[in-house]
Amino acid sequence: MHWRASGPTGAPSAAGQRANPPLVGRREVLAEFGRLLDTIDDRSALVGLSGEPGAGKTRLLAELVAGARSRGMVPLSGRAAEFEQEMPFGTVIDALDDRLEEKGLPDGIDEGPAALLATIFPALSGEKPVTSAGDTDLTGLARYRLYRAVRQLLSELAAESGLVLILDDVHWADDSSVELLDHLLRHPPYGPVLIAVAYRPAQASARLRALNESHGHQITVGPLSEAEVAEFLGPGTSPELRQRLYEDSGGNPFYLEALARMEQGPPDARRSEAGGDDLDQLPAPVRAALQIELGGLSDDALVLAQAGAADVA
Repeated sequence: MHWRASGPTGAPSAAGQRANPPLVGRREVLAEFGRLLDTIDDRSALVGLSGEPGAGKTRLLAELVAGARSRGMVPLSGRAAEFEQEMPFGTVIDALDDRLEEKGLPDGIDEGPAALLATIFPALSGEKPVTSAGDTDLTGLARYRLYRAVRQLLSELAAESGLVLILDDVHWADDSSVELLDHLLRHPPYGPVLIAVAYRPAQASARLRALNESHGHQITVGPLSEAEVAEFLGPGTSPELRQRLYEDSGGNPFYLEALARMEQGPPDARRSEAGGDDLDQLPAPVRAALQIELGGLSDDALVLAQAGAADVA
């Protein structure tokens, strides 16, 4: 489920963001998304997407957002970041805080849970006063009470039309976010709540892997098949080049796109578009990380990969 290298490139929309390009493959994942969205009712469910960097997990989550919206459900998305792991509940804040800032707390949240929620969500910090010092102590009973307040919040957000809570890159999530997720899976919110998480299995903590393996629906996002690579590249690609790109990329969509772009245009132009004149000018940690992830790709492909790394999940 990915865009064609020879087709639309996802030019920025009027809002300044790249539109989702046409998809290739992953039909079974889309079917599972549709089934979950159509059958979830009075209790929450979890779907976990695991896959290597560049496999297309984030792109699949975009399709889940679209499916939720088409059914009138509310999709809320958050993403963990490698350099924000010291921020407690960062992934959940990223998903919910803008919604709370825009609409405030649902009417069903009373003063006690509201005060607890205000201790972690910046959008609520001015709405309700913290009633005691104990409300900011995230240990023991206070932590449990906070998790119950988040559970109630999700239940209220789902009450009218259903909620899809999407958490991407949770292999980077802070410990508090993972612990909260564990609590929500053991004590599910009421109402139609679908929680979707995406992560890289090799970088996930043992606790994260365990809770994903023991709850809900697990989907492994693997490489594209040879037939899907052919569809990705389009009919204008020769059989010889198609086979070489398939073998060199291992079916990884991101690597495949980087290699396919290397076949288009002069190297100097490609380097300029990638944002650098020489791979050696990349910061050493970036270059080292890319070489680990992208293995035997050429320097030109590594430059392109670095230029688009923000879109990889």
